[in-house]
Amino acid sequence: MVRRHQPGSMIGIIGDSLTTALLAQEAGRLGYRVASMVSHDENPVKQFSYWQIVDANYQDESLIEFASLVDMIYIEPGILSNRHYKLLEEYTDLALSEDLVAITTDRLIEKVYLDSTKSLVAPFSMVTSIEDIKEAIEYIGYPCVLKSGQRHLNQAKDHILLFNEDDLPLAEKKVEQATCILEAWIPVEKRVSLTVVRNERGELLIYPPFELVDKGLIIGTQVRYPARIVDEVSNEINRLGRLIAESLTLIGALTLEFFITSSGVIYINQASIGLSQAATFTIGSMSISQFEACMRALSGLPLPTLKVKSAAAIAIPLEYLNIENVMTQYMSRTDWGFALVNFPGQLHNHLEGQVIITGDSLISCDRQIEMTELYKIQ
Repeated sequence: MVRRHQPGSMIGIIGDSLTTALLAQEAGRLGYRVASMVSHDENPVKQFSYWQIVDANYQDESLIEFASLVDMIYIEPGILSNRHYKLLEEYTDLALSEDLVAITTDRLIEKVYLDSTKSLVAPFSMVTSIEDIKEAIEYIGYPCVLKSGQRHLNQAKDHILLFNEDDLPLAEKKVEQATCILEAWIPVEKRVSLTVVRNERGELLIYPPFELVDKGLIIGTQVRYPARIVDEVSNEINRLGRLIAESLTLIGALTLEFFITSSGVIYINQASIGLSQAATFTIGSMSISQFEACMRALSGLPLPTLKVKSAAAIAIPLEYLNIENVMTQYMSRTDWGFALVNFPGQLHNHLEGQVIITGDSLISCDRQIEMTELYKIQ
């Protein structure tokens, strides 16, 4: 049974990413106390926590101790196994159904579920050996992508792109470590993401689709809103977001990443339960950020009406920006969004986060970036 948690409750947060830190900050603003469990003592969540447990390996004993001391837990995606979730559920509220936990931790279950909703996904196969890979390639074909089946494993984010038989030795090393998924490679024209937040009352916030644009190693990946897609594609993406959130009885946040081909075909690349770093662009560009909305949904609070604050926005990771020029804008602007957290333990002041440039159009946002010389290298 879903529980509601009033302000003053102790919210446990496991993980130490930027998005986790911003959720902890938002939880405090809403009146909740925050405890955190992290793998390293120096982390950006520290400044927002009443107390922390540090365990580099997230061992069972530490997880049980942590869960026993908090009223509810949010877990950063990709760091714990399905077994860990079930262990924590014995001691506290996870606000996640068994289906949500399975999809959060296991890529194969995620793919099978998406396929069952009649959503279009890239052809895939579970593989446990090099022989499985060779057999799957006979119908998937080259190029294809090999991914770890379990998201919490080391190197789980390191996918291997196979172009021909010469790449099979690399695939053999990866599949020897754990069960994997082999997927067909989809030629993509656009990558589009959609974030949906739902609470136990069934209230939904569906954020507008936003586009992920890779600008290279020096400039990084921009998140751009509005996405450059036609209305028919936008409507279908919104329909799929609503369908999947409701069919999963989602509590919290769901982010779907879509691949759009040049002919307008829509593939769902992945469904991620939890906060999305890309959706940090909602700070400053939307009336309610994904962090406030997610915290409200997890704790059982009502969700307000979502309103778009600016016609366009571009979010850029701070690591690619000239910090002095960012601070100049921070001290003089009220129209941009700034998602900044301190990273303690450094010899000098060290900030992590994103800057969200807002404007009347994407052209206007690009012009502001150029005029303010935000990037380190112009």
